[in-house]
Amino acid sequence: MREKGGRDGDEKTEKAGGQEGKSARDQKTAKEIAMTIERARTLTDEAINRSRKAYKRSKTFTDLTINRSLEFKDKTMERSREFKDLTMERSREFKDLTMERSKELKDLTIQKSLELRENITKILPPDIHENIYTLPNFLTLTRLICAPIVGYMVLHKLTTGALCLFVYSCITDFFDGLIARRWDLKSIVGSIIDPIADKALMIICTVCLTMTSEVPLYLATLILGRDVMLGIAGVVVRYVTLPAPKTLLRYFDFSIVTVEVHPAMISKINTALQMVYLGTMMIKPLALIYLGHSFGSDAVDSFLSFITYFEWTVAATTIWSGLTYLIGRKAVKFLVPGK
Repeated sequence: MREKGGRDGDEKTEKAGGQEGKSARDQKTAKEIAMTIERARTLTDEAINRSRKAYKRSKTFTDLTINRSLEFKDKTMERSREFKDLTMERSREFKDLTMERSKELKDLTIQKSLELRENITKILPPDIHENIYTLPNFLTLTRLICAPIVGYMVLHKLTTGALCLFVYSCITDFFDGLIARRWDLKSIVGSIIDPIADKALMIICTVCLTMTSEVPLYLATLILGRDVMLGIAGVVVRYVTLPAPKTLLRYFDFSIVTVEVHPAMISKINTALQMVYLGTMMIKPLALIYLGHSFGSDAVDSFLSFITYFEWTVAATTIWSGLTYLIGRKAVKFLVPGK
């Protein structure tokens, strides 16, 4: 019985101890759960705080962006108004300057017209005719006819024929004026068609030699630009000074003289230099071959250097001659009919 009672007591003791251990474990688990809940609550609070801070930062950034956008918009509108005002002011200044320049140009035109009127040195009766069938005029006419033939020969490499006709034109250009002065065969028509024949020869030879790459483009532009400018001026002056009625037949009737041309000395020098230069360009290919075979490369280089310096001289005198016709008062004299 005692043994049985002892075993029952031990079982009860063990059972009581097991219940106490289980209770302790439950308490420990409850504490861990409470700590976990507390940590979760803490993490949740921290996440909420961070979210609030992020929201505040986002809101602050949004407000700052909106403010900056509004400031940029205001500055842009202000700059736009300033630019508009500046543009209008500059437009008014440009308008005033343009009107002032137009007035100055008008006054200058009137002044030049008065000076041009003072330059009229002779008064002829209406429709004065003169004898145009003279030897100097005939030589000038043949020189005018030779010009296109020379151009054709230059393009087709007929150097000998082109050079012969070119030399003939240069010689007749010298002798027609000499004959006119020596035997008193000068005519106003001759003073007009003589430079026309010269320019026709120069223009045709210049164009053809430029097409064959013998004359550089810049020099051809100078020569042709000057001649075209003078040609247009001559057409306009002929029409303006032609007495009424202004008909096409009377316009081309060169026995009705309205203008007398007196080339300046620089123009004569320029014409002579252009003739020599164009003649040199015609014989340049043959000259290079001859110098290369006879004297070597040094002679060829010297010849090319001479052509370069000669080319610059022709360009300078061409510009000078053109300015003489535009600025000078003695090159052209106007002959108005009597009233």
